[in-house]
Amino acid sequence: MRACLLPLILAATPALAETPLNADEFDAATVNQTLTYDYGGGLFGTEEYLEGRRVRWAFEGDLCIYGVWYQKNDEICFEYENDPTPACWLYFLDNGKIRGRYMGEGGGWEILESSRDDGPLPCAGPDVGV
Repeated sequence: MRACLLPLILAATPALAETPLNADEFDAATVNQTLTYDYGGGLFGTEEYLEGRRVRWAFEGDLCIYGVWYQKNDEICFEYENDPTPACWLYFLDNGKIRGRYMGEGGGWEILESSRDDGPLPCAGPDVGV
């Protein structure tokens, strides 16, 4: 009898709701930090979070690009110099690490902070980090 009730109990129990970080919380968790993100299958990229909600991003070994971020509803959206189309994410803090869920086309996949430091993002090519 218990085995029959378990699926009903699980179906009736709402999943724990995750509350995404708002702009102030995201800024406090990232400003003046350089975070590297993995996506489960390996390195996704590295982003340096600058003052004034500005960022510098690079995929591994790629040129750095500059952008800005802002809050839109519950999402944190980024616009970069090479593509003004916003890339929007939900961000969460998990055990002191940033986790992001991509909300754009083909979204739902996640990245997780794998390392963090307070140094500049090392950039390949002509835009070398200071």
